Amino acid sequence: MLNSLWSGLVLLTVCGAIDPSYAAPPNILLIVSEDNGPELGCYGDPYARTPNLDRLAAEGIRFNRAFVPQAGCSQSRASFLTGLYPHQHGQIGLATWGFRMYRADTPNLPRSLKSAGYRTGIIGKLHIHPESTFPFDVHEITGANFNRRDLRDYSKHAAAFMAAGDAPFFLSVNYPDAHDPWLRQVDGLPANPQTGADVKAMPYLGIDPPGMREMIADYYNSLSRLDSLVGDLLSELEKTGKAQETIVIYLGDHGADFLRGKRTCYEGGLRIPLLMRWPGRTQPQVREELVSTIDLMPTLLAAAGIRTPSRLPGRD
Repeated sequence: MLNSLWSGLVLLTVCGAIDPSYAAPPNILLIVSEDNGPELGCYGDPYARTPNLDRLAAEGIRFNRAFVPQAGCSQSRASFLTGLYPHQHGQIGLATWGFRMYRADTPNLPRSLKSAGYRTGIIGKLHIHPESTFPFDVHEITGANFNRRDLRDYSKHAAAFMAAGDAPFFLSVNYPDAHDPWLRQVDGLPANPQTGADVKAMPYLGIDPPGMREMIADYYNSLSRLDSLVGDLLSELEKTGKAQETIVIYLGDHGADFLRGKRTCYEGGLRIPLLMRWPGRTQPQVREELVSTIDLMPTLLAAAGIRTPSRLPGRD
């Protein structure tokens, strides 16, 4: 996943993460946030309160210049699950607006891993049409859940899935934060919400009126809540005893839903946080090369020792 922009890139291999002698296929935990640009503490944001994600970054690889092919939810998610650009897989718009994949038999990450003996699961929305293209064994909390109901259930379902069986697993956990509406506090999270007096607008917005600061504060509150939930999820992974054999990836599906952000081709829409940890295989580091999420599928298949489908634009 590292090379020149939009060309075949290299991810874990360049970082020295993939060891050909590594015999057992790793578990894979893919954590996806909504509308989340790199406004995290580990990216130097002065207002972010994200200690769990900061710790994940400190333990693994933080990619400073990670980008998605398109700043829309369905388009981006279809791309990192297929290794294809939107014009190749067909999901060029939102699934809820009637856009769909060109082919139901498009090779994709859960299908390839499942064929190789992995248990596959997804928690939270998939938001790609038709969903049958991605044959997960388990799908919990199937809706978007933008009203943030029962947020603790994400880690509960994840714990049950990760602990079940001895076969390697691929689990994608998709949280509703930080999609709008930006809710200041849900079930006590975050414990100490910020207000507009505590923050300023992101520089790329170009404006900083008081009313916008209140929205931005609640965006940060949503990220803080998300961070707490990710912390719960990683704690559940530790409890299974499988953390040392698990690749953990955290990414946003695209940038924040603000001016020059989501739905645009500006950096604010396309640049995302991307964190990866593989205990014993990756060294803590920061990478400055350009990164595209189309390389996620071939990279993870290579890590699992699975042949990559031909003619993908991304590389392992």
